[in-house]
Amino acid sequence: MYVKRTVRRCGDKEYTYLSLVEAVRVDGKNRQRELLRLGEIGDLERTGQLDRVIQALTKYANGTWVDASSIDGAGAPSFGSVAAITSIFDRCGLREHFDAVGEDRGSLHLADTVLTMVANRLCDPASKRRTVVEWLETIQFPNGHEVPSLEQCYRALDALADVKEQTEEALYARLTDLTNLDLRLVLYDLTSTYFETANAKPEDFPSLAYGYSRDKRSDRPQVVIGLLVTGNGIPIAHYVFPGNTRDSTTLTTVMEDYQQRFGIGRIALVADRGLISEQNVSDLATHGFDHVLATRLHGSETVAAVLEAAVADTSGWVPVNATTTAVEVLRDGTRYVVVSSSARKARDDHRREELLGRTEDKLIALAERVARGRFGDPVKIGAAADRILRDSGVGRCFTTAIHEGSFSWSHDQAALIFEERLLAGRYVITTSLTAEQASTVDVVRHYKMLQNVERRFRVMKDFLALRPVFHRTEDRVRGHIALCVIAATVEAVIGEQLRQHQVMDPDETDQVMTLRRALHNLAQLRRHRLHAGREIDVIDRPTALQRQILDALDVDTAGWNRARIS
Repeated sequence: MYVKRTVRRCGDKEYTYLSLVEAVRVDGKNRQRELLRLGEIGDLERTGQLDRVIQALTKYANGTWVDASSIDGAGAPSFGSVAAITSIFDRCGLREHFDAVGEDRGSLHLADTVLTMVANRLCDPASKRRTVVEWLETIQFPNGHEVPSLEQCYRALDALADVKEQTEEALYARLTDLTNLDLRLVLYDLTSTYFETANAKPEDFPSLAYGYSRDKRSDRPQVVIGLLVTGNGIPIAHYVFPGNTRDSTTLTTVMEDYQQRFGIGRIALVADRGLISEQNVSDLATHGFDHVLATRLHGSETVAAVLEAAVADTSGWVPVNATTTAVEVLRDGTRYVVVSSSARKARDDHRREELLGRTEDKLIALAERVARGRFGDPVKIGAAADRILRDSGVGRCFTTAIHEGSFSWSHDQAALIFEERLLAGRYVITTSLTAEQASTVDVVRHYKMLQNVERRFRVMKDFLALRPVFHRTEDRVRGHIALCVIAATVEAVIGEQLRQHQVMDPDETDQVMTLRRALHNLAQLRRHRLHAGREIDVIDRPTALQRQILDALDVDTAGWNRARIS
């Protein structure tokens, strides 16, 4: 059934008639049968009959027609970025996992609440209160999403803290299939995060303590966070330690937990020099782990001897890249790799001279004050000199002589020669991997993968706004950290998908699009809400680049190309 338009001429005038007809089959031929003659279109328009007929029929049109004159705008929240995050959240098995957790805890919408907070971390990090009160007003999740209250967000943090281990294990199982996790190497490093709250009670927050702050905020209490990631930078597990924990004391605990929970066979752990100790190396071997570890460069006769042997070797150096070479040294049955970089040497030389000059000026000023009688007590003179040298970065290159009313200093020539001739531009890696398991170049590349852990920490602290933290109880803080690690995992998976599908940044040469840029592009896709007696939803048509991003992230856009009227 359809409307037929018929044109007829009468003299020099032309008339157009509308009629409702249907196609029929007569004697084997297609024919039209007129059901209703509506009239001449000019008369229909002048009398308003046509509009009245259409208006009368709309109530029977299953919501597919609305009166254009009655349409009012009802908002256009951002939709594309949260739709993409929802897709990855679901593909990672997080909805399935938190639905099960929520059912056990009597929280029917726990998965939606966690998704809301994860999406906020990735799109526009804010406090839980601002997330609920402000941010949710600017975005629209796919249909069926339950918008949480502030209290639900807080309860979800408690749940995240309680089920941290189960969440990590569920994610690990799903990501093994989703991203082909490279489990031959596990990277481990630590960071710290500080707190603004001064109201936390020790009994409510036993892990809160003062310690070495990587954020340069020694005036604030903190906790220490350990992170295990795969070689391609996807988080596997995280650990929260008291704020005064020494780095080296965490390694054995972490690796025992990793082996017990994930049942991994023989792998290699990659870690930085702050984690190395004889006990840790022994414990790794006991638990069947290989290692690639940076050594401490000062105060070790073994490392000094390895550097001397490397410098004396004129034929064993192999290229790693355009500016970096490496050589192997075997000492006391242990395999070492010395790495030398011309760019690093230039930077080290410049930095050393700058620090030496700055320290010399301070020592000269101290000597002048002592000579003028401003200091006389050797204890006070020693304390002042210690403050200068302790924070200088080159204190080992100086010696001092302190007596009653006198102070002098000089360079430690042996230390300077060590810095200039052996150490500048170089660092030392030790590994239990054999040459068959990893070549010299492989060892260096394994160690450089630690940049993936550092990148995840930067993502958590800067992009996801892990810090500062204002929660006052340990469970809430642990839940907040777990939330940021989940968001960092989703971020890493999105980045991996963009790389695998070669989604390139149109403004950068030969560079895969970053997650930040991808989400910014998708955030421009809005879900327009119109009101015309009925509610109308229509989503922007994706551009070619937005379509490429959506396809890479496997976002279901089947219903995006048509308005939805309810």
